[in-house]
Amino acid sequence: MLSFVSFAAVASMEKLTSVGWGALDLFEKGGMLMWALLFLSVIALMVFLCCLWTTRQSAVLPVRLVLSVESCIRIKDYAGLMSMCEHDGSSFARTVHVIVMFLQRNPRANMEEVREVAEAEGSRQANILTRQINWLSDIGAIAPMIGLLGTVLGMMQTFMELAAGNFEGVKQMQMAGGIAQAMITTAGGLMLAIPSMAGYVFFRSRIQKRITDMEVAVTHILSAIAVQRDREHRLGSSYQRGTSSEEMDDDDF
Repeated sequence: MLSFVSFAAVASMEKLTSVGWGALDLFEKGGMLMWALLFLSVIALMVFLCCLWTTRQSAVLPVRLVLSVESCIRIKDYAGLMSMCEHDGSSFARTVHVIVMFLQRNPRANMEEVREVAEAEGSRQANILTRQINWLSDIGAIAPMIGLLGTVLGMMQTFMELAAGNFEGVKQMQMAGGIAQAMITTAGGLMLAIPSMAGYVFFRSRIQKRITDMEVAVTHILSAIAVQRDREHRLGSSYQRGTSSEEMDDDDF
């Protein structure tokens, strides 16, 4: 669908060029609102490139980091785990860093509390990713409205000149040219809005996949932490029972 729209837009531009209206001519005839559309186009391009960078796999959920975190948990190397997460800027690393900090500050916290902390931080990281692509959605909504405003202003100007008597006899045929100029802003707004909305849909699907994968990875890490804490608890209980037995033997002696 997007390729069809792009093809139609290119074909229309070629037709306009064939009648003597180039891209710069269209921009000039569109009026001052074309500068607003140009400004939004620059912002949309910057947001698109930024989202490409921030939603890549290594920026959200590095596979090697997941394996390294699990290894550190198994050997109880929490200092190395903290250092590793601090040097990694991914969303998964920030989430794990918050979890480990909570465990160090609250060693007696149960796993339900740890899961609540993980869910809160995971939601925050998801909101950070989602907030970026909302710019594309906003631009996709604002651009057609700016184009429609340009059309209305152009039509108002055309009819005001017609009512003032500036079009007489054959000159009334120039009204079509004025209407065509007024429609340029609408075309410009749509040409900006369609790619912006398409980019928003693409990144929304991409972020949802990244968030789902990160939730699975964080759940796996929480399970590893639960197993490790349960193992430490059993070892501690066994040691206490052994110590109590030795004390009882000494008392009997």
